[in-house]
Amino acid sequence: MTEFFEDIKEKAKAKKVLLDKKSAHISYLRLATFISGVILIYQGMTKGKDIFTVIGIALIVAFIILIRFHGLIEVKVKSLDKEIECADRYIARINGGWRDFSDDGSEFISKEDTLSHDIDLLGKGSMYQMISVAHTQFGRKKLAETLCLKNVNIDESKERYEAVKELAEDKEFLVEFEAVSSRIYDKKDDEEEQKKYDYHPMKFPLWMGLIMVIVPIINITAIILTITGQIKATWIIVTFLLGIVAVFAPQRKIESFIMPVYLYGLSSRDFYDLLEMIQKKDFKSEKLKELKKKVVSGRGMLKAVKSLGAIGQAFNVEYNAIVHMLLAGFFGYDLYIALAAVNWNNKYGDSFSECFTILGSMEEYLSLSVLSVIRDVTPFEMLEEGDNRIILSDVIHPMIDSDKVIANTVTLDNSVTVITGSNMSGKTTFLRTVAINLVMGYIGAGVTAKTFKAPKMKIFTSMRVMDDVTNGISTFYAEILRIKEMSQYIKQMGNVPALCLIDEIFKGTNSADRIYGAKEAIKNLSGGNAMVIVSTHDFELCDLKKKNGYDVSNYHFEEHYEDNELKFDYKIKEGRCTTRNAKALLSMAGLLDLDNLDKN
Repeated sequence: MTEFFEDIKEKAKAKKVLLDKKSAHISYLRLATFISGVILIYQGMTKGKDIFTVIGIALIVAFIILIRFHGLIEVKVKSLDKEIECADRYIARINGGWRDFSDDGSEFISKEDTLSHDIDLLGKGSMYQMISVAHTQFGRKKLAETLCLKNVNIDESKERYEAVKELAEDKEFLVEFEAVSSRIYDKKDDEEEQKKYDYHPMKFPLWMGLIMVIVPIINITAIILTITGQIKATWIIVTFLLGIVAVFAPQRKIESFIMPVYLYGLSSRDFYDLLEMIQKKDFKSEKLKELKKKVVSGRGMLKAVKSLGAIGQAFNVEYNAIVHMLLAGFFGYDLYIALAAVNWNNKYGDSFSECFTILGSMEEYLSLSVLSVIRDVTPFEMLEEGDNRIILSDVIHPMIDSDKVIANTVTLDNSVTVITGSNMSGKTTFLRTVAINLVMGYIGAGVTAKTFKAPKMKIFTSMRVMDDVTNGISTFYAEILRIKEMSQYIKQMGNVPALCLIDEIFKGTNSADRIYGAKEAIKNLSGGNAMVIVSTHDFELCDLKKKNGYDVSNYHFEEHYEDNELKFDYKIKEGRCTTRNAKALLSMAGLLDLDNLDKN
């Protein structure tokens, strides 16, 4: 798989070399054109050679055109740089280097969202960090909400999977789209600045309209009269300076019109490119067709973004002080930009946000498709209501490196399952494997398993339970509160069953309280519409009876020894565990001498 992305990198680098050469040639030509234009204008004005003045002005116009052309090349070069970066990130995902990615979605973690914390949906070392190709704030937030099962219709998992799988099969589109959206991310500071401005209907003042008309008229008149010999060339300088004063005097007012639109315009070219990519794509899945339809019929969305980009590009001339001054003094340039911004704002300002929603949804689908690119993924199969089983075949944890992960096959069909096993044998990883694959199946990303069947369930977890010193809550009581939440949901007897995954139940208290509390909690949870899977070191829980008097199911993980070394196969097996490894682990850490212990 890495070969494909390495090939993308090499092609992008080859294109970049050619564009860099072209860019250098245009830079030299642009400099020569500008210097020649200035010299000819000066010669024409000082020596009365009007033809020199005309040619000089023509060269300055050519200089402006070259600036524009050079800017387009720079955009292409930047896009190629981004393609190379995107390809590198895919290679890092395949090779396990994704844990160094800077964006891990930590900002979207809420204290109440225990599921995301327990199974690493968000934050350092999370699913978000591994798969996110979202660079716009809209896409990043959308992906985070989806991973946390917020605003997701689980019943649409099949349709969503079809969209995700279609995108995963078009890797070039994945890279190209991300390369453009990452350019928007580079402008994040400017987008933050934009929040200082509110969109509201604007009215362009009549007096500014008059100045906008008068300034170019008097300058064009002066140039024509100079060429025809009716006035001296110095009058061109006079009218030019008058134009400068007329345009720059109300600059604060002009910027009040331009800046709200301009700050969107900074990314408008990127927005347009992304929307155009969606428009041109011949999608097959219904979800992607829906997105494309919104672009095509979205109240002139592409036209709005394109015209916004034109305003942004036009205003960028301000960063070239000499060109800006010439255009402002001769033509009243800033006033025309202000009028265009006012017209755009009044026509599109209240409906422009729809394009953000579309791009955010596309980045969400693209991110979910990453899992299919870097792992072997199959579609999740939803069981019918009332069929409370979890059927797993060769299921693996999607975030464990492919060369290290171990697959498991098991069918969990009892309302309560107790999993025992020694330390480090794989109990916790198994619980997280079930939970995270279920989440990815529900949201349409697919599952890392040969088969994964389950009904629609409300997922509850109690894994990384922490105390809360500020509120006086111990780890033991914090776990009680989590199990209470599970119990309250189950007592509601809703159609959607609960899946309760509890790791090392009540590990935060003494053994007597732990065993008693665990028995009571499990009995309580077994009395309703739920599947409860508990991992524990306490073998006493293996003989537990459910509330209805039936036995719980028992599974275990175990270890073995090879050449006096502790080994794990990380395979789930039926029945209860019969081995312990605390002494061996203490010995491995140098805290216990087994040889002397045996002698004693």
